[in-house]
Amino acid sequence: MIRADLVMLVRGGAGYTYEQLEEIATSRSEKASRAALADFFRKQGMDEDSITKAIADYKEKQKKSQPDVSAIERERDEAKEKLQRYENEKVLSGMKVKAEDLDYVVFKVSALVTDKKDFKTAATEWLKDNPRYKEGGTYRMSSGVAAGDNRSGSETGNEAINDMIRSAFGRK
Repeated sequence: MIRADLVMLVRGGAGYTYEQLEEIATSRSEKASRAALADFFRKQGMDEDSITKAIADYKEKQKKSQPDVSAIERERDEAKEKLQRYENEKVLSGMKVKAEDLDYVVFKVSALVTDKKDFKTAATEWLKDNPRYKEGGTYRMSSGVAAGDNRSGSETGNEAINDMIRSAFGRK
């Protein structure tokens, strides 16, 4: 009946928008629902005050049975974040990132992710510049001796370091 009324309003040339028509339909639906409930309660022998209270209780129960969409969306977003973090850690583990450095590397690489660069690509680039976070990665160390600064002419890098350690402890 309500839909037929809406069709008549639209066909009649009235310039209603979709929102206005939806509001009219909702209003008529609520009125019909209230009238049906009131009629049911009257047949049960209730007076007008009791009917009004019963309808209010019914509507309150109906509202409580509605799901909290924002809570569900928040829960979904948290689950997505956890899943994404797990997948990112899995990618980094596959790239042999040290377990104790995973949190830091995930944080740094996530900052590099864009619409055009996914996590794996960003991780590859970042780890190329920061190999010390990979297992077997190397730290660059300097002995303080320049590569071309051979004092005795035949010392290797290791011999120069050993000589420096010995001289620090007074041995030579």
